[in-house]
Amino acid sequence: MLGAWKRACPLRSEITRGCLLIQRAFATSGCFLLDMKPWDAVERSRTSRRKGAGGHTWSLSGFSPKAFITPNQRRQIMKIGKRFGWISAVVMFLFWTVSFAVAGTQVNIAAVTNPDFVHVKAANWFGEELNKLVPGKYDVVTHHSGALGSETQVLQQIQLGTTQMSVCTTGPVEAFVPEIKALEMPFVFPSYEAADKVLDGPIGKELAKKFEKAGFVALHFLDNGFRNLTNSKRPVKTPEDAKGLKIRTMESPTHLAIWRAIGANPTPMAWPIFTALQQGVIDGQENPIAVIYAAKLIEAGQKYLTLTRHVYSALVVVANKTFIDGLPEGDRKAFFDAARAASLRGRAFIRDNEASQLEQLKTAGMLVEDKPDLQAFRKVTAPVIDGTSGEVKKLVQEIRQVVGQ
Repeated sequence: MLGAWKRACPLRSEITRGCLLIQRAFATSGCFLLDMKPWDAVERSRTSRRKGAGGHTWSLSGFSPKAFITPNQRRQIMKIGKRFGWISAVVMFLFWTVSFAVAGTQVNIAAVTNPDFVHVKAANWFGEELNKLVPGKYDVVTHHSGALGSETQVLQQIQLGTTQMSVCTTGPVEAFVPEIKALEMPFVFPSYEAADKVLDGPIGKELAKKFEKAGFVALHFLDNGFRNLTNSKRPVKTPEDAKGLKIRTMESPTHLAIWRAIGANPTPMAWPIFTALQQGVIDGQENPIAVIYAAKLIEAGQKYLTLTRHVYSALVVVANKTFIDGLPEGDRKAFFDAARAASLRGRAFIRDNEASQLEQLKTAGMLVEDKPDLQAFRKVTAPVIDGTSGEVKKLVQEIRQVVGQ
């Protein structure tokens, strides 16, 4: 609160000036009411009664100031009333302005994960960066742990404008921006560097434009890492080992197609999934190391981890288009710049911690298959890529050219 008040410093002198004007208004008018005590009024009333001035008897119900206020004093009060009217209006306006400066315009940003995940961290970093660029103007409030619903539900809210922003995975975006499927294709990105080259280049800009047709603005891309398979049943080294496993996937047709091609029994399910894993509703799931670690899936019985790295898990800082378009030009640029800074911090967080998180999973008892038959996985999932058409197929071809495939 103190920091917010300091940000309002330029207005504090105006409030002080307003208060001094009120004080001066009373002082220069020689207002007798400033010095009068309650018993003075009673005494004046009694004196007036003795003199027969109005014949008033003192009581709370029948009290009249005419009994002890002279005509000249009444004129003073009327003058003060007029002067006080415009002064109070000015001061109220100044207080309203300070209140606005202190609180700022609230911006709601949703994330389905808990604060240990990069989604929430990036949302908080966005708020920090935005406040550096436009201090005190916006109050970014992060709603985490699925407080506003699943990622699909949040995206619907953003379309409607009831929620302004989100940091979400690109899988559910597929239902709103079909071209995003190009990022969800299996084994398209060989490395983080290749993904950065695509998303920070012309292809990333082209994909961002596709969001606008659905009422969104893609402020920037970051990532959650490469997705890997975990399960509670058995070690998985080849697609054959995964056959029949009930695997939770995101609400994405592309991810469902990938696991059907592998031979598993995919089940789309919104996050969180800890209880479903713990109770055996599903056998396994697929997610980046950062998610497997932060969600403590080893405690839900996920004993086996296979480093398939089958899909690069992109995240996007997405916002309502009408909201962004309605911002002043300088503020709009600040939103993009803050999203970029938060995204770069998010990428670094994922990559800097991945190796140590994997070691901690091993220490916790997770059995890791670090040399699966990736060629076999590529072969069985190739039809998913071959089945693309139109704009998605074109984008996949462009991505492969950029990454050298």
